[in-house]
Amino acid sequence: MELVFDDRKLLVPGVHEVSLETVKEYFGKFQRSDRRVTLFAKLTAFIDAIKKAGCGESVIIDGSFVMACVDEPDDIDLVLVLPIGWDMDADLKPYQYNVVSRRRVAKAYGFDVLVVENRSADEATWIDYFGQVDPKWRKRFGWPNALRKGILKVVL
Repeated sequence: MELVFDDRKLLVPGVHEVSLETVKEYFGKFQRSDRRVTLFAKLTAFIDAIKKAGCGESVIIDGSFVMACVDEPDDIDLVLVLPIGWDMDADLKPYQYNVVSRRRVAKAYGFDVLVVENRSADEATWIDYFGQVDPKWRKRFGWPNALRKGILKVVL
């Protein structure tokens, strides 16, 4: 799949459904340092853990990692989308808990992860929020406040 970028090297606004291979091709390769390669390796490990846990439908990927104009991204922000009807209060096996716990994911992978149910209001809210460009980057690059960008979605 070919991704489309604007003149600022930002994904055009919207949710772009991609494969993990496409994420690697566009965002997981060496730029000025190995930071993107390292983040992509952690992302791959996290997605593998989600698949083994059998609890995710997709992962929405954001953060400076999906901004091609940033050579050394700070991190990857993620939304783990669980199946419709997922019991958020259910007792989980440790390997499942390790992929849905914000604290555990941050410790193991260094990512901020939000967990939502597929097609929920929370999912829509976070997709809208992640479509904004962080004020840090708007200020650094002199971009307007209303600037929007795209985000990625990997279906598991």
